[in-house]
Amino acid sequence: MPPVRLTLELACTREEAARFVAVLVFLHDLATDPAAQPDPELDGLFGPQARDTILGIVGHPLPLGLNARYDHAAGQLVIADEEGAPNLAALPVLLLWLYPDKLPLAWSVHMDGHPDEAVWTIVSLDRIEVLVDPARVEARLAALRAAPPGGRRFDLHPRRGPGGKPD
Repeated sequence: MPPVRLTLELACTREEAARFVAVLVFLHDLATDPAAQPDPELDGLFGPQARDTILGIVGHPLPLGLNARYDHAAGQLVIADEEGAPNLAALPVLLLWLYPDKLPLAWSVHMDGHPDEAVWTIVSLDRIEVLVDPARVEARLAALRAAPPGGRRFDLHPRRGPGGKPD
């Protein structure tokens, strides 16, 4: 399968960008130290079981396949694919946990060599939408931003059944 390309630019402060970077650092550390723990700051975002929650979100041991850098001049966190293999299931859920006040957000992905065949993902507090028509993206973002604020409909806490297995 050809590499999948993704870039998301998120307007944020340096401190807000540090949240995503802290997740990346934890996952990097975990690759060499199975006992690695996330930064204590992440406990405030992911709860007292931050390690288990993060690992559940990313589908560990699958790689996250994302990297990030903060552009100080633009005030943006730039999240991009790593080696053409981003974990497309984990990214929207991570954004829900890390940046609920920045939602809705949109980004596109495309296969190498086919930039005109992008698929757009929009994540908001109560839905994740996938669009193939780039002309509809801005209209959907505007509609979601104009909608009255509602409660989060996603259950973001992993549930465990008997024996510690997911429900």
